[in-house]
Order: sequence, then structure tokens, then C-alpha cells
Amino acid sequence: MLKENSMNNSLPVKKFSSRNICLGLFAVSFIFYLLFSYLLPITDPVESNYALTAKEMVMSTDWLSPQIYGKAWFDKPVFFYWLTAAAFKLFGFYDIAARLVPAFFAGLGVSLAYWFGKKTSRPEIAILAALIMGTSLEYVLLAKLIITDMVFFVFNSAALVFFYFGYVEMDGTKRWYLLMYVSLALAILTKGPVGLVLPGLVIVAFIFVQRNWKEFKNMFIPTGVLIFLVIAMPWYVAMYSVHGSDFLNTFLGVHNYLRATVSEHPEDNVIYYYIVVFFISMLPWSPLVLKAMIDKRKDLVSRKSVLISFSLIWAAVYFVFYSSMATKYLTYTFPIVFPLAIVAAHYLEELLAAGKKNTVLCWVGIPAILVTLIYIAVSYRYLEGQMFVSTVSSLILVILVTWWQAKRHSIRYVIGLLCLCHLSIYTILALFVFPTVAYTRSEKELVQNIASYNEQKLGFYDFYSTSAVYYSGKVAVKITPIDNKMTQTQQLGWATKYTMPNESLPHFIADSKKEGILIVVPKKKQKQFLTETLEYNPQLLQSTEEFSYYYLNG
Repeated sequence: MLKENSMNNSLPVKKFSSRNICLGLFAVSFIFYLLFSYLLPITDPVESNYALTAKEMVMSTDWLSPQIYGKAWFDKPVFFYWLTAAAFKLFGFYDIAARLVPAFFAGLGVSLAYWFGKKTSRPEIAILAALIMGTSLEYVLLAKLIITDMVFFVFNSAALVFFYFGYVEMDGTKRWYLLMYVSLALAILTKGPVGLVLPGLVIVAFIFVQRNWKEFKNMFIPTGVLIFLVIAMPWYVAMYSVHGSDFLNTFLGVHNYLRATVSEHPEDNVIYYYIVVFFISMLPWSPLVLKAMIDKRKDLVSRKSVLISFSLIWAAVYFVFYSSMATKYLTYTFPIVFPLAIVAAHYLEELLAAGKKNTVLCWVGIPAILVTLIYIAVSYRYLEGQMFVSTVSSLILVILVTWWQAKRHSIRYVIGLLCLCHLSIYTILALFVFPTVAYTRSEKELVQNIASYNEQKLGFYDFYSTSAVYYSGKVAVKITPIDNKMTQTQQLGWATKYTMPNESLPHFIADSKKEGILIVVPKKKQKQFLTETLEYNPQLLQSTEEFSYYYLNG
């Protein structure tokens, strides 16, 4: 299959080899996504689970079984923990070390988008796809967050990229399918069965639309299947041999089957959930992407462009699959950013070739201004004083300079200017806003407050902070108030995913064996705590805006 036909407009990217551009994009992206990451503390409730598990992997020297609070942890497969633990092993237990992995893979993802676009279209479209995807809001955020989604995104995207190359016999060969099997195996090691199921559904749907049934036979390569099994299966087999049915029941039962059939967050289980997520995730490009999908839908029906059909099917399968699942998360549909960036890049290149400057400003420039106003509102919510003034002034200055320059230059210059505008805005956010927001979701300061107390037992009253455990190195007990009762509902199933030590207040105190006890109490729970512990004569040690720290003599 030849590359997609398009107009021959010349851009400077043609002066450099594809390999050098990929390496350059990776280096610049990696540095950009890692910029100011050392300012971000580990946050609750998700990041801290991954960071603490990787930390315990290093400290326990058990690189087979992920564990947290000293107990086996079957939430996700092992590959992300391996990567993060390796970063800790090399650089120490620093916040920026934990953020190296998502930033590294985000850089790989940008390079992959360019490489895919270059081999299937033209350099101009390739660079547009990389810029659209790499400057989308969710992509920038996940490039900094310590969760599995960015790593899974790269392996998942690579699997479908290599499938497409094999399907169209890119470079005259179908050996690309071997790399597809490798990518699928790594996706399964990163996030479980969906690493095979979702790409598989995309492939089946695409072949069905193309009516090219013989391709199923071409895809089945015994060597590829063997490679897949050798990479993906040993860890699963080893985990089953060590942990038996507990591993299968928790990993497959709770974290896969239950997640698909019983909503963990029922309030989010609405049909329009991922429509809203799409608009947020691809800001400020969402209007352009939506316009591109509407414009290019005819290519799917007519099968005029194999690439556009494949990209739209890819996005549609993920969207429909996760919309039908009971449990919904913001990051589940993140993989659709890749194919939608490809579609948007083709549409945008058509606008550029036609010289439709006003259309570009309408669909790209105006959304950038509106999104910046949202960032200003967020800054007002989290920042104060001089920091707020500096942030807002910088954001407004970037927008004004961009708009002023955009009215004076050619349409292609405008696109580059808008991308530079987005990068500048994200840099300002990374320096001022992101760290402030992260500190509201982290208990790093709590650890500093309890550091001077040497009590043997530490309890958190009716709340839990894994980030505090990560930073302090001391496992706390979640204390259940006396009037809290366990109910036999579907929540009991979800409760099995939480493995932190959990005790009732009387049992926690009785089990202290005369040791000193430090209990951290949220301010809103202080009255209830004092009522329940009146007979133990709790002594107030310290009080902050959020917590009170009490000493009890066991």
C-alpha cells in the first residue's frame, strides 16, 4: 500500500532525516514533560499506590510479586512497577525519579506518532500529528503522573501501528506483525487482559469493514505467537504458582471482571461520561478534532482512505468499549488521542494547504484563548498573592503576544506559533499551578509534622494517606470509628482492593501493648474522635489547618 496521497507543500522538516527528527522529538518532549516535575509531591490516592509499591519492591528485593504495606498487591501487572523500581534503584527515592518513567514514555509516544505519520503520509502531517497529540491536555498531565496509562498507551499504540504496517505491507513486508506481538505482550504485562482485548477488537472491526478476511490468516505467525507467550506469560505463571487462586480471584475477579460489571463510582456511570472526557482530554484541540472527525467520516463509509478508516475505527472501538463498562475512569479512553491526532493532522493540513487562516484561528486559536481563561480560573482557586498575579500575568501575556503575531504572519507560521503558545502555557502551569494542586492531594507535609514523634503505633482516624506511608517509611493503621459498620453490599467486593491495615478504634488501642500511640485526626472528625476516646484521655500534641495530632498512652 502506498502512502496516502496529499499535496506537495514543502516544510523545513524535510531537510532532516526521519530518524533524526524522531530522536529530536523524543529528547525535546522528554525534557519538556519532566520540566519542574521535582516540584510535584506524590499524590493520593492513585500515584502513591504505584510509588509505594515500587519502593517496597526495591526494599524487599522481591521483583516478582508487587506488594504494598508488606502484603501482596494484585492491582496491576508488574511491568510498570519494574520500570519505576528501576528508576528508584538508579536514582534514589526521589519524586522526580518516580516521574521519569511516564515522561520517558510520553517522549516515545510523540516520536511514535511522528514516525507513523511520516511512513503513512508526509512529514508535514506527521509533525502536526505529533504536535496535536503531544500538546493535548491529558497527554501533558499523564506525562507527569505516576500511573500506568502512559506506558500502556505507548505499547497499545505500537501494537496497532505495527498491525497497520503489516496490513498495508509497509516497506513491502508483513514482518511488522512480529513487532505487533511483542507490543501486545508488553501491553498485557503493563495493564492486563485489555492489552490484548482492545487492540484485538480494533483489528477485528477494521478487517470486517475492509472485508479482507484472508488477513486473519496472514496475521497468524507461529513465531509471533511464541514471542508473545515467552514475553507475556512467565510472570503470570510464576504469580499463580506462588499465590495460587488468590492472585486469579483478585487480579481477574476484582480488578478486571468486577470493574467491568459493577461500578466503583456509580455517580460516573452515565452514557455521556466519555464525551465530556474527550473534550477535556484533547484541549485545546478538541473543536478541531471534532470538526475533523465529522469531515472525515465519509472516508470511513466509502473506504476512500484506509488510514483514516483505521484511525476512526480505532477511536470508536475504545470509546464504545469503555462506555459500556460499569466502572469509568478519566484515563480509560486516553489511547484514542493517538488515532484522533492522526485524523486531525490530515484535516488541518488540508486547511493549511488551502490557506484558510481564519478557519484555523477559529477552530484552534479561539479554543486556546478560552482554555487559558479556564486555567486562570483554576489559578484563582489554588493560588494566592504574588504567585497568582505572576501566573495570570504570564498567561495573558502569552496569549496576547501569540494573537498579535498570528495576525501578522502566514498560516503555517500561525500553527507553529500556537503550538509554542501551548508549550509556554504548560510551562507556566508546571511551575506555578501543578505543584500547588498536587500539594492539596498529598500528605507530604503531614509526614514532616509527625517526624518528631517517636510513638511505635501510628493511626489515621477515618481516612488514609498512602503518600504519608511512602514518605515516612512507616505503615499507619486506618482507624475505623466505633459507629461505622461494615455492610454486606457490593462495596464489600470493592473493599478487597484496599490492603492497608484497618482496625476499629477499641481494637487499635487495646492492641497497643502499652506502647505510645499517635493518631492523626481530620479537623472535621475531631469532635467525634474526642467523644469516642474520652476514657483514654487523649493529649493534643499539635494542630494544623487540616489535622489534629493526639497522643494516647496504650
